[in-house]
Amino acid sequence: MKKPLLDYEVFLMGLKPAIYQSANNVTFQKTVHLYKHSPCVTEGIHLHDEADFFLFFQTEQMKEDFLKKMATVKRLSPEFHELIGVTIGYPPLAAKYFAECRRLKEVEKRMDDYEELFKHKVSFIYSGIRCNGHVNDLVENSVWLWERYYIEGEPFKIGIIEGDVMKHYEVKPFDFDELERVKQRKLELISRAKEEATV
Repeated sequence: MKKPLLDYEVFLMGLKPAIYQSANNVTFQKTVHLYKHSPCVTEGIHLHDEADFFLFFQTEQMKEDFLKKMATVKRLSPEFHELIGVTIGYPPLAAKYFAECRRLKEVEKRMDDYEELFKHKVSFIYSGIRCNGHVNDLVENSVWLWERYYIEGEPFKIGIIEGDVMKHYEVKPFDFDELERVKQRKLELISRAKEEATV
């Protein structure tokens, strides 16, 4: 089975619009020489103070567009996380889902609502993209990824938590029947967990 491409590989192919890296990341340390001359932002994008963060872009215009948008959001706010997600090439619905999870958990401290939303999480691995989304957006996010990052032979995986482990389902691009099966499996697991919680 082919190993999924990493984000920097897809960035170097010109498909991924930007990559977000931490100086602590071993892969970054080994590969930064390949893209260190790309337009880059380092200020105001760090997730924590324990490392430097870098956001590399394909073009100077992409960097300038990001900086204009960044000027309108507060660092580490849900809007910040959504902007970073969209900027590095995540499906907009996936970035919105992540931002909403952050809002419920860290800003509004609505843990019950956060946990309910989190139960609906599915993960995507495809062409250097590794992100999460809501199960109800599974088809839209999958199509969005396929249309932008299709690479012949690149595995597309959807991860769902089953019990205490993440199980990955490989789906061929545009195989809507298999997407529906994975979606129904996730919804079945959610339903079963609700039933068990009420017993």
